[in-house]
Parts: sequence; structure tokens; C-alpha cells
Amino acid sequence: LEYLPPYSPDLNPIEEAFSCIKAWIRSNRDYVLGELSGDVDTDPYGMIWEAVYNVTPEKAQGWFRHSGYIV
Repeated sequence: LEYLPPYSPDLNPIEEAFSCIKAWIRSNRDYVLGELSGDVDTDPYGMIWEAVYNVTPEKAQGWFRHSGYIV
């Protein structure tokens, strides 16, 4: 068992996933703002799922490798 420092974003793959989701939201700003404003008759939860599905297994595997975990 290997313990990590209290807060170490470089060694924590979930930080990379959050960054990927935030980047998707920034790159789709007009779509996101339309969803959240309620002007468009669509589901804002669908927008969230699209952002989450942007995190692929291949990306996650790369983040684990980058963090020094053996995958």
C-alpha cells in the first residue's frame, strides 16, 4: 500500500478527468449556456453526460500512466 501526500494533483488521475470535463464545457460554451439558460428545449443532464462521456478509457489509462501507476 502506497500513501499519497494530502493533496497531490500530479499523482491523482481524477484531477486529469476533471480537467478534461472542464475543457469540454469551455469548448462547448454556447451549447452549455443554452442548456443552462433554459432557452433551448433540451435536457441539461444530457449536457453533463456528454461532458462525462468525453472521458474515455484510453484517456483514463494515459492519466494513470502519467501519474506513475502501472496499467
